[in-house]
Amino acid sequence: MKSSARFQRGLAQFSLLILLAFVAWQILHRSPSISSDVYPYLSSLSPALVKQCTEEKRTSSTILWEDLLAIRSTLSESDAQPLLDQLNVQVPFDDLNWAALSTKTIRTVQRHREILEHYTYYQPNRYTFPVIGTTWFEDSFGADREGGKRRHEGTDLFAKEGTLIVSICGGKIEQIGWNRLGGERVGIRGDDGNYYYYAHLQYISSMLVKGKRIEAGEPVGSMGHTGVALTTPDHLHFGIELANGQWINPYPFLAVWQYWGEKRSS
Repeated sequence: MKSSARFQRGLAQFSLLILLAFVAWQILHRSPSISSDVYPYLSSLSPALVKQCTEEKRTSSTILWEDLLAIRSTLSESDAQPLLDQLNVQVPFDDLNWAALSTKTIRTVQRHREILEHYTYYQPNRYTFPVIGTTWFEDSFGADREGGKRRHEGTDLFAKEGTLIVSICGGKIEQIGWNRLGGERVGIRGDDGNYYYYAHLQYISSMLVKGKRIEAGEPVGSMGHTGVALTTPDHLHFGIELANGQWINPYPFLAVWQYWGEKRSS
């Protein structure tokens, strides 16, 4: 009987350890929480508006980038200008006189500013355009692939075979080599927590090692048509997967990063 009791206690303790280990694993591997309003707002910002604010920021050293874009993207011109006039004479954002704007509208502008401050994709020169050379691309996110069996979860950037592809930001190389859809592909976990996917490469840079670090602008490989792109024109499939596992549309970000690249080289 004593032996049976010891066995039962041992089994209970073992079961408890298994449960605790499972709970710990779940906590460690739980997807980060991202507020549901973040990417709908970021994706709603047109490249044209971001470019407009970039040019406007060049003429004013007193206005912070996130203040300018949050106000311009949320308010009408008539409502925005009095606030921008205050910022131009160095009134801090927190001390602005919002006049007759509703509390709801003010909170929306403040929330958009928080998002832009934390998620830096639109801040000038924070990210590098991935294609070095002439390229063209359009917004095809969500389009049918393989007869509707799956959706296109990225943006295709077209250029001639062999065109250099670089990392858009610093991060760690998580995946490298061949898979069925992407062919020669590289996956990089950016310093921002997102996973950046470069697929259909002609070749992968020999300098890349899984688990090692890569910096913005360093070579990833070259433009090709490997994997399911075997019969298509040469192109880079570029994807962005958030830290919570959601794939988002890269197009508006790419359009802005390309614009910054052109500004730097002009």
